[in-house]
Amino acid sequence: TKAARHNEAAMLFAAAEHNSEVHRKIRQAAASQLALAGSHAPIFTVLDVVVQDCGTLVVVAHNLAGDSKTEVFAAQATLADLARRLVEWHGRCRTVFIDFPDHGAPTPWDCG
Repeated sequence: TKAARHNEAAMLFAAAEHNSEVHRKIRQAAASQLALAGSHAPIFTVLDVVVQDCGTLVVVAHNLAGDSKTEVFAAQATLADLARRLVEWHGRCRTVFIDFPDHGAPTPWDCG
C-alpha cells in the first residue's frame, strides 16, 4: 500500500489485484451449496471433526432425523466440499445449512 500511495501504476495494479480477489470470493460464494440465511434447506450438524495422522479429515455429520454420515476429506478441503457431499447425501436439495455447535453456521462467504 505504501508503494501504491506514491505510484499511480502501482495503485492501479493493487486495485486490480484486490478486485480479482473480490470477484473470486463472489464466484466461490455463488458456486457454494451452503444455504443463505432465510432460505429453505436441510440442516446438518457436525459434531466430530478428526484430523488423522495422514493429514485427512474425518467429518461426522448428522441430519435432523438423527442419521449420521462419516465423510473423509483431504486436508485442504473446504466448507464447500462438505456442503457438496451433504447435498449428495440428502439427494433432494441444492443447498444445506451446516451447524457446528458452539461455532454457529457458516455462510457461502466462508467457503474459500
